[in-house]
Amino acid sequence: MFDEMDELAQDYDETVRTARESAGMSQEDLARKLNEKASLIRKIERGDTLPSDDVQRKLESALDVNLSAGGTADESEWSGGDSTGEYTLGDVVERKDS
Repeated sequence: MFDEMDELAQDYDETVRTARESAGMSQEDLARKLNEKASLIRKIERGDTLPSDDVQRKLESALDVNLSAGGTADESEWSGGDSTGEYTLGDVVERKDS
């Protein structure tokens, strides 16, 4: 069930705000375009709420942005995992007795 879900980027709020401003839209304009409430856009841009999967897709399409955390430069810091991209508990746990 969770395999298809992408993790939201930490800076999703800044990405949405910057893209909206670059497009010359107000929060109300973006809300109308997405058929959502302006209060939701304000909360997303402040980082007070996470967009639902549906709203995330609409934002990405309307603003031509990617709000998923995967595929960023930060990924190169991770050295665990196998060739399939799957991680095990052993990849992320640090033992205290070592």
